[in-house]
Amino acid sequence: MHITMVTVFPCKADHIDGGVAGVSKYIADELIKHLDVKLTIVVPKGVVGETICEQWQNFNVYRVGKKGLGSFLPGTLYDIFAGKKQLKSLLKQINPDIVHFQNDAFLAANCPYPNILTIHGIAEYDAIWDSCWGLLRWAKHLLLKTTEQYGRNRARNIILISEYVRKFLPQNNLRKTWLINNPIADSFFGVDWQPEPGRIFCCSRVRPLKNTVGMIKAFAKIRRRFPIAQLRIAGAAEPAYLRECQREVKINNVSDNVSFLGNLSVEEVQNDLSKANCFAIPSFQENAPLSIAEAMAVGVPVVGARVGGIPEMVEEGKTGLLIDPYNVDNIAEAVLKVLTNRNLAISMSSRAKEIARSRYMASAVCEKTLKVYNEILPEKNRPTTNHKLTDTESKLICVSNK
Repeated sequence: MHITMVTVFPCKADHIDGGVAGVSKYIADELIKHLDVKLTIVVPKGVVGETICEQWQNFNVYRVGKKGLGSFLPGTLYDIFAGKKQLKSLLKQINPDIVHFQNDAFLAANCPYPNILTIHGIAEYDAIWDSCWGLLRWAKHLLLKTTEQYGRNRARNIILISEYVRKFLPQNNLRKTWLINNPIADSFFGVDWQPEPGRIFCCSRVRPLKNTVGMIKAFAKIRRRFPIAQLRIAGAAEPAYLRECQREVKINNVSDNVSFLGNLSVEEVQNDLSKANCFAIPSFQENAPLSIAEAMAVGVPVVGARVGGIPEMVEEGKTGLLIDPYNVDNIAEAVLKVLTNRNLAISMSSRAKEIARSRYMASAVCEKTLKVYNEILPEKNRPTTNHKLTDTESKLICVSNK
């Protein structure tokens, strides 16, 4: 079976920027263990230039370069005018048996190959929090609402990573859906949790959607009652919002207790989780964050916003606590409850590990996904895989991944 996954994908194996990239990497690592599977990754709408083919372990990654007069357009606009046509042309040359779109409904619409769409987020609502766009974010919201709904309405096979997404799908009987949780690397389950008192870890992109400023304000209240508390913030940052966060740190006089770590490697994330007393994610909008699954696998109690699909992941009082992201006092009280009640934290840790092992093991998620592929594909279209390079692959520029 030749599977092509259309998705964002890490540039380096040990540095993952964003949940979708992580999901794609972990599924890819599992898929290539199957001898009857050939895998190709296609990363759409990259930088301006030629399409590059990177040779990874047992599979190729195509990073599609923007071309033509529309190459200066941002992602969705480029897709409308050129990207979708460009992707269709590349897929025709690759000629996969099935195409798995990760989170780009518009590109998935009317795909001529057997295909499935995994919806990781509701892009049009995320756009509302893109402060770097200023008032143009509302135009972006309307554009994404049009294109994403167009794609979701035409998708016939959809993987849901939470039931939350279902309400954004049109109610008809023409589609099939499967509920499959996001996978995480199996290595997270081997991390030894040895929490340091008062250590709080936040791991997500530093942007308004993630409510990092609200977390800093809550932390200032936490520190007054728990002076040794430390807040460690990991993730790539939007420059303007990072400056706002840094100003908030200075205003609240907590500079010595707050660290901005930048984008960490998988190993560095695991190291921080191993020492975290609490994992906090007070976002305004989420679906099913990969970071929560990773924290649970290590056994870190989670304080998460009562939004989107997070309540499906965090069991109130059993694996963590749910909060109102707009209520700074509520965030502070929940985190303090975890920090100051060791027995509760240990109980949550044990339950979180148990749940994570049953839901998020990459090997198990991969098996479920393969079953879906086989259900979609007619038996006659499941050929024996040939791992030789195609003529198209040979013609494209190939570079080795490091």
